[in-house]
Amino acid sequence: MKVAVILCAFVSQCLAATTVEMLAADPNMSTLVNLVTKAGLVDALNGGDFTIFAPNNAAFSALPSATLTALGNDVNALANVLKYHVVQGKVPSSAASNELQLTTLNGQKVRFNIYDHNNAVTVQGSQVIALDKVASNGIIHVLNKVMMPPEGDIVDIVAKTSDVSTLLSLVQQAGIANALKGDALTVFAPTNDAFARLPSSVVSKLTNDKNLLTEILEYHVVPHTEYSAGLFNREYLKTIDRHNDRLSIYFDSAGVRLNTNSHVTTADIGTTNGVIHLIDHVLIPARYYLTLAIGRK
Repeated sequence: MKVAVILCAFVSQCLAATTVEMLAADPNMSTLVNLVTKAGLVDALNGGDFTIFAPNNAAFSALPSATLTALGNDVNALANVLKYHVVQGKVPSSAASNELQLTTLNGQKVRFNIYDHNNAVTVQGSQVIALDKVASNGIIHVLNKVMMPPEGDIVDIVAKTSDVSTLLSLVQQAGIANALKGDALTVFAPTNDAFARLPSSVVSKLTNDKNLLTEILEYHVVPHTEYSAGLFNREYLKTIDRHNDRLSIYFDSAGVRLNTNSHVTTADIGTTNGVIHLIDHVLIPARYYLTLAIGRK
Protein backbone atom coordinates (compact mmCIF):
# COMPACT_ATOMS: atom_id res chain seq x y z
CA MET A 1 0.00 0.00 0.00
CA LYS A 2 1.35 3.40 -0.95
CA VAL A 3 1.48 5.84 1.92
CA ALA A 4 1.07 9.48 1.01
CA VAL A 5 3.23 12.09 2.63
CA ILE A 6 1.90 15.49 3.57
CA LEU A 7 2.44 17.88 0.73
CA CYS A 8 2.30 21.53 1.74
CA ALA A 9 1.75 24.30 -0.76
CA PHE A 10 3.33 27.73 -0.55
CA VAL A 11 0.02 29.14 0.69
CA SER A 12 0.41 26.97 3.81
CA GLN A 13 -2.41 24.65 2.82
CA CYS A 14 -1.65 20.94 3.06
CA LEU A 15 -2.87 17.97 1.10
CA ALA A 16 -3.03 15.31 3.86
CA ALA A 17 -3.05 11.56 3.53
CA THR A 18 -6.34 9.70 3.52
CA THR A 19 -7.51 8.01 6.71
CA VAL A 20 -6.25 4.62 5.53
CA GLU A 21 -2.92 6.06 4.47
CA MET A 22 -2.49 7.76 7.84
CA LEU A 23 -3.21 4.48 9.60
CA ALA A 24 -0.76 2.64 7.35
CA ALA A 25 1.95 5.15 8.25
CA ASP A 26 1.54 4.44 11.96
CA PRO A 27 3.31 1.25 13.16
CA ASN A 28 0.91 1.05 16.10
CA MET A 29 -1.96 0.53 13.66
CA SER A 30 -0.51 -2.31 11.58
CA THR A 31 -3.00 -4.92 12.81
CA LEU A 32 -5.97 -2.71 11.95
CA VAL A 33 -4.55 -1.93 8.51
CA ASN A 34 -3.93 -5.62 7.80
CA LEU A 35 -7.49 -6.50 8.79
CA VAL A 36 -9.01 -3.63 6.78
CA THR A 37 -7.04 -4.87 3.77
CA LYS A 38 -8.11 -8.48 4.37
CA ALA A 39 -11.76 -7.42 4.59
CA GLY A 40 -11.50 -5.56 1.28
CA LEU A 41 -12.47 -2.20 2.77
CA VAL A 42 -9.53 -0.03 1.70
CA ASP A 43 -11.11 1.40 -1.44
CA ALA A 44 -14.44 2.00 0.33
CA LEU A 45 -12.76 3.90 3.18
CA ASN A 46 -10.74 5.96 0.72
CA GLY A 47 -13.85 6.75 -1.31
CA GLY A 48 -15.73 9.05 1.05
CA ASP A 49 -15.60 11.11 4.23
CA PHE A 50 -15.49 8.98 7.36
CA THR A 51 -14.74 9.05 11.05
CA ILE A 52 -12.76 5.99 12.11
CA PHE A 53 -12.57 4.77 15.70
CA ALA A 54 -9.26 2.99 15.34
CA PRO A 55 -8.13 0.31 17.81
CA ASN A 56 -4.36 0.17 18.10
CA ASN A 57 -2.24 -2.99 18.03
CA ALA A 58 -2.44 -3.37 21.81
CA ALA A 59 -6.25 -3.32 21.58
CA PHE A 60 -6.25 -6.22 19.13
CA SER A 61 -3.67 -8.10 21.20
CA ALA A 62 -6.02 -7.85 24.20
CA LEU A 63 -8.75 -9.75 22.34
CA PRO A 64 -9.06 -13.45 23.14
CA SER A 65 -6.96 -15.30 20.59
CA ALA A 66 -9.98 -17.40 19.60
CA THR A 67 -11.94 -14.24 18.77
CA LEU A 68 -9.15 -12.84 16.62
CA THR A 69 -8.71 -16.18 14.86
CA ALA A 70 -12.43 -16.47 14.19
CA LEU A 71 -12.53 -12.99 12.68
CA GLY A 72 -9.53 -13.78 10.53
CA ASN A 73 -11.29 -16.87 9.19
CA ASP A 74 -14.62 -15.16 8.44
CA VAL A 75 -14.32 -12.17 6.13
CA ASN A 76 -17.98 -11.20 6.52
CA ALA A 77 -17.79 -11.21 10.33
CA LEU A 78 -14.51 -9.30 10.16
CA ALA A 79 -16.00 -6.68 7.85
CA ASN A 80 -18.99 -6.30 10.16
CA VAL A 81 -16.76 -5.63 13.19
CA LEU A 82 -14.56 -3.20 11.27
CA LYS A 83 -17.58 -1.33 9.88
CA TYR A 84 -18.79 -0.96 13.47
CA HIS A 85 -15.73 1.26 13.96
CA VAL A 86 -16.60 3.63 11.10
CA VAL A 87 -19.13 6.47 10.89
CA GLN A 88 -20.12 8.32 7.72
CA GLY A 89 -18.90 11.94 7.75
CA LYS A 90 -16.49 13.85 9.93
CA VAL A 91 -17.15 13.81 13.68
CA PRO A 92 -14.53 15.86 15.55
CA SER A 93 -14.33 15.67 19.34
CA SER A 94 -15.91 19.13 19.50
CA ALA A 95 -19.12 17.61 18.08
CA ALA A 96 -19.28 14.86 20.70
CA SER A 97 -21.49 14.99 23.78
CA ASN A 98 -22.26 12.59 26.58
CA GLU A 99 -24.63 9.79 25.49
CA LEU A 100 -24.41 10.89 21.83
CA GLN A 101 -25.14 7.95 19.55
CA LEU A 102 -23.82 7.62 16.01
CA THR A 103 -24.85 5.12 13.35
CA THR A 104 -21.93 3.10 12.02
CA LEU A 105 -21.42 1.52 8.61
CA ASN A 106 -22.70 -1.84 9.89
CA GLY A 107 -26.04 -0.19 10.76
CA GLN A 108 -25.64 -0.34 14.54
CA LYS A 109 -25.03 2.62 16.84
CA VAL A 110 -22.06 3.46 19.02
CA ARG A 111 -22.36 5.63 22.12
CA PHE A 112 -20.07 8.44 23.20
CA ASN A 113 -19.58 8.96 26.91
CA ILE A 114 -17.65 11.89 28.33
CA TYR A 115 -16.50 11.53 31.93
CA ASP A 116 -15.14 14.94 32.88
CA HIS A 117 -14.15 13.88 36.38
CA ASN A 118 -11.82 11.21 34.93
CA ASN A 119 -10.82 13.18 31.84
CA ALA A 120 -12.00 10.18 29.87
CA VAL A 121 -13.87 9.87 26.60
CA THR A 122 -15.23 6.48 25.58
CA VAL A 123 -16.99 5.09 22.54
CA GLN A 124 -19.06 2.02 23.42
CA GLY A 125 -16.88 1.74 26.52
CA SER A 126 -13.56 1.79 24.66
CA GLN A 127 -11.44 4.69 25.82
CA VAL A 128 -10.32 7.22 23.23
CA ILE A 129 -6.57 7.69 23.79
CA ALA A 130 -5.93 10.07 20.89
CA LEU A 131 -8.45 12.47 19.40
CA ASP A 132 -8.88 14.31 16.12
CA LYS A 133 -6.23 12.94 13.80
CA VAL A 134 -7.32 14.84 10.70
CA ALA A 135 -6.98 13.22 7.28
CA SER A 136 -7.95 14.47 3.84
CA ASN A 137 -11.20 12.50 3.92
CA GLY A 138 -12.05 12.25 7.57
CA ILE A 139 -11.00 11.98 11.19
CA ILE A 140 -9.37 9.24 13.24
CA HIS A 141 -9.92 8.72 16.98
CA VAL A 142 -7.62 6.06 18.47
CA LEU A 143 -9.10 3.47 20.86
CA ASN A 144 -7.53 1.26 23.52
CA LYS A 145 -10.06 -1.57 22.99
CA VAL A 146 -11.75 -3.21 20.03
CA MET A 147 -15.50 -2.56 19.97
CA MET A 148 -17.58 -5.71 19.45
CA PRO A 149 -21.09 -5.08 18.08
CA PRO A 150 -23.63 -5.74 20.87
CA GLU A 151 -26.06 -8.61 20.37
CA GLY A 152 -29.10 -6.87 21.83
CA ASP A 153 -30.35 -4.60 24.58
CA ILE A 154 -29.91 -5.14 28.32
CA VAL A 155 -32.83 -7.58 28.59
CA ASP A 156 -31.62 -9.51 25.52
CA ILE A 157 -28.10 -9.87 26.93
CA VAL A 158 -29.34 -10.89 30.39
CA ALA A 159 -31.54 -13.52 28.72
CA LYS A 160 -28.52 -14.87 26.82
CA THR A 161 -26.22 -14.99 29.87
CA SER A 162 -26.63 -18.18 31.88
CA ASP A 163 -24.85 -16.75 34.94
CA VAL A 164 -27.72 -14.31 35.53
CA SER A 165 -30.75 -16.54 34.94
CA THR A 166 -31.99 -15.90 38.49
CA LEU A 167 -31.91 -12.16 37.87
CA LEU A 168 -33.87 -12.64 34.65
CA SER A 169 -36.60 -14.62 36.40
CA LEU A 170 -36.91 -12.00 39.15
CA VAL A 171 -37.03 -9.15 36.63
CA GLN A 172 -39.86 -10.97 34.88
CA GLN A 173 -41.64 -11.61 38.18
CA ALA A 174 -41.38 -7.92 39.13
CA GLY A 175 -42.60 -6.89 35.68
CA ILE A 176 -39.76 -4.39 35.07
CA ALA A 177 -38.32 -5.80 31.83
CA ASN A 178 -39.74 -2.88 29.83
CA ALA A 179 -38.02 -0.40 32.15
CA LEU A 180 -34.71 -2.07 31.31
CA LYS A 181 -35.33 -1.41 27.62
CA GLY A 182 -35.02 2.35 28.10
CA ASP A 183 -31.95 4.14 26.81
CA ALA A 184 -28.68 4.98 28.57
CA LEU A 185 -28.86 2.56 31.50
CA THR A 186 -26.24 0.86 33.63
CA VAL A 187 -27.14 -2.43 35.29
CA PHE A 188 -25.05 -3.93 38.07
CA ALA A 189 -26.27 -7.49 37.57
CA PRO A 190 -25.97 -9.98 40.44
CA THR A 191 -24.95 -13.43 39.28
CA ASN A 192 -26.77 -16.61 40.26
CA ASP A 193 -24.12 -17.17 42.93
CA ALA A 194 -24.82 -13.68 44.29
CA PHE A 195 -28.49 -14.52 44.80
CA ALA A 196 -27.53 -17.90 46.27
CA ARG A 197 -25.59 -16.03 48.98
CA LEU A 198 -28.77 -14.41 50.28
CA PRO A 199 -30.37 -16.06 53.31
CA SER A 200 -33.43 -18.10 52.38
CA SER A 201 -35.56 -15.82 54.58
CA VAL A 202 -34.54 -12.82 52.47
CA VAL A 203 -35.29 -14.64 49.22
CA SER A 204 -38.70 -15.55 50.58
CA LYS A 205 -39.50 -11.95 51.52
CA LEU A 206 -38.41 -10.69 48.10
CA THR A 207 -40.34 -13.24 46.09
CA ASN A 208 -43.51 -12.71 48.15
CA ASP A 209 -43.51 -8.91 48.01
CA LYS A 210 -43.54 -7.54 44.47
CA ASN A 211 -43.06 -3.92 45.57
CA LEU A 212 -40.06 -4.82 47.70
CA LEU A 213 -38.61 -6.99 44.94
CA THR A 214 -39.03 -4.18 42.44
CA GLU A 215 -37.32 -1.72 44.77
CA ILE A 216 -34.34 -4.02 45.30
CA LEU A 217 -33.95 -4.78 41.59
CA GLU A 218 -34.23 -1.11 40.60
CA TYR A 219 -31.49 -0.34 43.14
CA HIS A 220 -29.15 -2.14 40.71
CA VAL A 221 -29.95 0.23 37.82
CA VAL A 222 -28.38 3.65 37.18
CA PRO A 223 -30.14 6.01 34.73
CA HIS A 224 -27.07 6.86 32.70
CA THR A 225 -24.26 4.91 31.05
CA GLU A 226 -21.35 4.19 33.40
CA TYR A 227 -18.60 2.20 31.77
CA SER A 228 -15.65 1.31 33.99
CA ALA A 229 -13.61 4.19 32.57
CA GLY A 230 -16.13 6.59 34.11
CA LEU A 231 -16.10 5.18 37.63
CA PHE A 232 -14.01 6.75 40.37
CA ASN A 233 -13.27 6.02 44.01
CA ARG A 234 -15.89 7.24 46.50
CA GLU A 235 -18.36 8.04 43.76
CA TYR A 236 -22.08 7.94 44.54
CA LEU A 237 -24.50 6.87 41.83
CA LYS A 238 -28.24 7.50 42.06
CA THR A 239 -30.37 4.56 41.06
CA ILE A 240 -33.84 4.35 39.53
CA ASP A 241 -35.54 2.95 42.63
CA ARG A 242 -38.38 5.11 43.94
CA HIS A 243 -36.21 6.64 46.66
CA ASN A 244 -33.31 7.32 44.26
CA ASP A 245 -31.04 5.54 46.72
CA ARG A 246 -27.34 5.77 46.00
CA LEU A 247 -24.68 3.20 45.31
CA SER A 248 -21.24 3.82 46.75
CA ILE A 249 -18.29 3.05 44.47
CA TYR A 250 -14.88 2.16 45.89
CA PHE A 251 -11.64 0.93 44.39
CA ASP A 252 -9.81 -1.69 46.43
CA SER A 253 -7.29 -4.48 45.93
CA ALA A 254 -9.99 -6.70 44.38
CA GLY A 255 -11.09 -4.07 41.86
CA VAL A 256 -14.32 -2.10 41.84
CA ARG A 257 -16.47 -2.53 44.95
CA LEU A 258 -20.07 -1.42 45.41
CA ASN A 259 -21.27 -0.57 48.91
CA THR A 260 -19.78 -2.84 51.55
CA ASN A 261 -18.97 -6.15 49.90
CA SER A 262 -20.12 -6.48 46.28
CA HIS A 263 -17.42 -6.54 43.61
CA VAL A 264 -17.62 -6.23 39.84
CA THR A 265 -16.58 -9.61 38.43
CA THR A 266 -17.12 -8.83 34.74
CA ALA A 267 -17.15 -5.22 33.55
CA ASP A 268 -18.33 -3.40 30.45
CA ILE A 269 -20.70 -5.83 28.78
CA GLY A 270 -21.92 -3.57 26.00
CA THR A 271 -25.56 -3.49 24.92
CA THR A 272 -27.56 -1.38 22.49
CA ASN A 273 -29.06 0.68 25.33
CA GLY A 274 -26.29 0.87 27.90
CA VAL A 275 -23.92 -1.40 29.79
CA ILE A 276 -23.98 -4.34 32.20
CA HIS A 277 -21.48 -5.11 34.96
CA LEU A 278 -21.74 -8.49 36.68
CA ILE A 279 -21.41 -8.39 40.48
CA ASP A 280 -20.93 -11.07 43.14
CA HIS A 281 -23.37 -9.89 45.86
CA VAL A 282 -26.93 -8.57 45.72
CA LEU A 283 -27.14 -4.88 46.60
CA ILE A 284 -29.56 -3.89 49.36
CA PRO A 285 -30.40 -0.23 50.18
CA ALA A 286 -29.55 0.57 53.80
CA ARG A 287 -33.20 1.42 54.51
CA TYR A 288 -34.10 -2.28 54.06
CA TYR A 289 -31.49 -3.87 56.31
CA LEU A 290 -33.91 -4.08 59.22
CA THR A 291 -36.86 -5.12 57.05
CA LEU A 292 -34.84 -7.98 55.60
CA ALA A 293 -32.92 -8.69 58.82
CA ILE A 294 -29.57 -8.43 57.06
CA GLY A 295 -26.41 -7.79 59.03
CA ARG A 296 -23.77 -5.39 57.70
CA LYS A 297 -21.12 -7.97 56.97
